[in-house]
Amino acid sequence: MTTRPLALLGFAVVAIVCFSFAGKYHNKHASVPAKLKTFDDIRLSIGDHLIKSVNGTNIRQNLRAITPEPHVAGTAANARVADTISRIWKANGLENVHFVEYDVLLSYPDYKAPNHVSVIDGAGKTVFKSNGTSPVILPSEQSAPGAGVQWVAYAGAGTVQGEPVYAHYGRQQDFERLEKLGISVKGRVVIIRYGFCFRGDKVAFAQKAGAIAVVLFSDPAEVAKNGTDFSHTYPSSEWLPSGGVQRGSVMHGNGDPLTPLVPSKADVYPTRTIEEAYNQHVLPRIPVLPISYGDAYEVLSRLNGRPVPSDWQGGLNFTYRLGPGFKDAETTIKVDVRSTLTKRKIRNVVGYIKGAVEPDQYVILGNHYDAWVYGALDPNSGTSTLAEVGRALVQTMKDTQWRPARTIMFCNWDAEEHGIIGSTEFLEEFEKQLTDRAVVYLNVDTIHSNMSFAASTIPSLFQIVVDTAKRIPNPMISEVERARKTVYDTWVRAFPGTKTPTYPDFPDMPVPGGGSDHAGFLNFLGIPVVDFRYRNTSWSEYPLYHSLYETPFISEHIFDTNDFAVHKAVGQFWAELARTFADQPIIPLNVSILAEQLLNNYVHDLKGAIDPLKHRYPEAEDARLQLSHLIKHCQHFVHRARQVESEIAALKQPNHDFVTNPDQRISQLSRRLMKVERCFINPNARPDAPSKRHLLYSISDKDSYASSVMSSVYDSISDLVNAKTTRDKVAAGRSLASAISLVQLGVQCAVKTFDAAI
Repeated sequence: MTTRPLALLGFAVVAIVCFSFAGKYHNKHASVPAKLKTFDDIRLSIGDHLIKSVNGTNIRQNLRAITPEPHVAGTAANARVADTISRIWKANGLENVHFVEYDVLLSYPDYKAPNHVSVIDGAGKTVFKSNGTSPVILPSEQSAPGAGVQWVAYAGAGTVQGEPVYAHYGRQQDFERLEKLGISVKGRVVIIRYGFCFRGDKVAFAQKAGAIAVVLFSDPAEVAKNGTDFSHTYPSSEWLPSGGVQRGSVMHGNGDPLTPLVPSKADVYPTRTIEEAYNQHVLPRIPVLPISYGDAYEVLSRLNGRPVPSDWQGGLNFTYRLGPGFKDAETTIKVDVRSTLTKRKIRNVVGYIKGAVEPDQYVILGNHYDAWVYGALDPNSGTSTLAEVGRALVQTMKDTQWRPARTIMFCNWDAEEHGIIGSTEFLEEFEKQLTDRAVVYLNVDTIHSNMSFAASTIPSLFQIVVDTAKRIPNPMISEVERARKTVYDTWVRAFPGTKTPTYPDFPDMPVPGGGSDHAGFLNFLGIPVVDFRYRNTSWSEYPLYHSLYETPFISEHIFDTNDFAVHKAVGQFWAELARTFADQPIIPLNVSILAEQLLNNYVHDLKGAIDPLKHRYPEAEDARLQLSHLIKHCQHFVHRARQVESEIAALKQPNHDFVTNPDQRISQLSRRLMKVERCFINPNARPDAPSKRHLLYSISDKDSYASSVMSSVYDSISDLVNAKTTRDKVAAGRSLASAISLVQLGVQCAVKTFDAAI
């Protein structure tokens, strides 16, 4: 055991024996306190020092160093960014900074011959043709060759021509509505606006419905709400200008498309061919192209057919129509896409601050660094902040002689934009090690607004996330003037909680969905995650998302003008939450809140969905019985979890005797807390989607950005309700009972995790 800090701190007597176990968590401290302090006081003092050490100017300098050029995954420019990150981390004092490489299938446009959408009249004359690039507005930041090219990754290549149909947001329900209106998209080009659904899902739905191509655009109703004139859009504001385009990936699924469930190493045999990726709808066969709303005007304003339903009307100044076809019956739309698939090397950047006591337990901080263009918001606002978090932690170590008990691991992921590839391959390669060693994963993708902090997480982390947010100073002077002094104060007002009546002071903390690197940690390995950012409060995405205009100007001159105070606040939260997980003797996972949420929300809602099946579907009888078993075990979980919380509270009492082997009890309880979430990982959770292994949390099949709770259970309910034959109903009823039983087994495992014997 390492030297206990009591003597170093000059304590006259060991008056706080309850904290004697914490000695191994702090080798020494630089100063003698003026009065007797508990180890909690000492830890909070270190946290205060850490919070003050995060520097906004450093974040701004990091951002400029990382974003001088476009850096798409797999390019030489992105390799240079990785080298820059490595140099910054090493200079900041991180240990064992290195690359973890993979060979993956990526997609690129022809930067010298941009893609186009054209309107062709009956005589073959081009009435309109998009130029395929977004206009440069700030030459000093946006003039790199090819930076303005409009494209999406993994789009099918080719030229197609036909009648257009407008399909609103391109969700499954939108295509079903078109069908009810008697409009087929088969053999036609579908025009879809961004929003409310992952673009890859939109393309998959369109292809399934028989479309020959998809044209995507950002509608001013979402991205230019104050008007489309120059005075109301970038660079005068954060709203998208008329030539702006959202890039992105249209691959369906996460990770290298050729190596599902195995790491994409050069010496590992690929488990899928490109043709199989097409056949399994991982990659689309049809051409896909994003255009600006300025170009969309030229296409949509010519559409024929009935006016769209009122809720489908967008923000362009004319009545939207459904099609099919143009007002001039002989006019057609042509989509020309040049897209190539090629294997490229990607590099994750990994570094450490090694723990002093339990170095094999990892508190993991992550962010990706590849970008569609310059990426000053997505993702390099997070990248630059992560580098500063590392520097602030090392500075705090130097200033206070403190070192965290557990290892803090830093990860900058590559190829996230193409399909969360870098982190997925890493999880597949180190699945066993991370399952055993990872305490928590803390993710920041982007910082794109100054309105409010927001966090997505799971119930066992609710309390510590809220407690940490209460310690972070509010970065907005206007909010402080309204007596909202902390990040938490603005957060709880902007996003009040609705699902935790037992904890009225909790803001809304939704279950993390897809779309960033936290997804695999939770859904594949059962590692608790927090995905957080500063975001707007009135719309889901920021207007300049994945556009040419994500350069440092937007942060420096529009939303974070006070010495990067917002970035700094995110960094402070990130650093302090990491320190807490790395330094608390008992890992701060609250299983009592998890158990209560499971019983009072998840299972309560499930009972509400199953009870109405009683009279119409006798095939659900087994499921109803199984639900009663699940409820009973959830009640037992609540009881046992409260006992565990009492044990934790008792271990923290100042008068508790820890003389006899105190460290073993603390370590044992922490290890068991780590294992609870793993109880809900089951390879049978979704046999049709083997990477979705969490029984409680999953990524929605209808929107890969969104989350769903107990998806396999609800899918079985849907199958039962929609079954046409008795045989199908019986099968669906059995599947439903089985899915509930798996959740029950996960609950039983969580309870047994805290038992001394099996």
